[in-house]
Amino acid sequence: MSTKHNFDAIITDPDLDTRMRLKQACSSVHQFGKVFQAQTLKDATARIGEGMPIDVVFISYRFDQGEVTNFIRDAKALKAGQDTAYILVLRSKDQQSSTVATNVIAGFDGFLFEPYSVDQLVELTELAARVRRERSNEREAAALRFLLNDIMNQIDQIAYLKAAGFDMGPSMRKFKDMCSVLGTLSPESKVIYEILAVDLFEQAPLPKKIFQRKIYGGASSRVKKRQEKEIAAQIATQIQTEPKA
Repeated sequence: MSTKHNFDAIITDPDLDTRMRLKQACSSVHQFGKVFQAQTLKDATARIGEGMPIDVVFISYRFDQGEVTNFIRDAKALKAGQDTAYILVLRSKDQQSSTVATNVIAGFDGFLFEPYSVDQLVELTELAARVRRERSNEREAAALRFLLNDIMNQIDQIAYLKAAGFDMGPSMRKFKDMCSVLGTLSPESKVIYEILAVDLFEQAPLPKKIFQRKIYGGASSRVKKRQEKEIAAQIATQIQTEPKA
C-alpha cells in the first residue's frame, strides 16, 4: 500500500450548500488532502478519469440508485477509481437496516450520516485505507494465481518431454523465467503466494491423457523433433482450452 497519508476526496451532490458543509467538515480532519466538488455523477466520473487516484468519493442520497450503481461500476473500471472507497451520504432518518443493506448491494463501501462529525470522517479515512489495501491484495492474488497456473502447466510439459526423451532446454528456460518473478515478491506478497501455491497444488488434477502417450523410441532425430513440436503445440492448446482448477 502507498505511504500516502492524506486522502483525496470528491464530494458528489447536486446541492451546493450540502457540498460546502461536507467540504468544511473534511477540512477539519487533517487526514484529508484535496477535496473536490462535483454537482453530478458525470462530473465525478470526469474527475476520476483525469487519472489522479481518488481515495474517497462521497455520493449523496439525492441521486437515483440505478445511476449510482452504474457510476460505481464505471468508476471502479478506471485505474484512478479502482481502489476508491465509495461512501453514501445519508440523512439521519435513513439509518434503517433495509436502506443500508440495499445500498451495500449497490456497491457502496461505507456510509456517512448527517450531521457529520470528526469521528465519523476519521473512521472513513481508516476505511479508505483498508479498502485500498484489500483491493490491491485481491489484484495481486489474481496475478499470482495466473502465474502459478502457468508454472504448473510448464512443469507438466517438462515432465512429459523428459519422459519422452525430448529436448527440455527451451521449456526449462521458460520455466526459469517464470519462476524468476517469485524472487522479486515483497514479504507480504510471498505470504499470498504461499497460500495460493498450497491451494492450487492440492487442487491440481491428474495429468491429462496427452502426457501419458508413449512415443516410438526408434524415431529418427528428424521425426523426433517433429513429434516434439506437435506435442508442444497440443500441450499449448490443451492449456488454453482446459485451464487448471
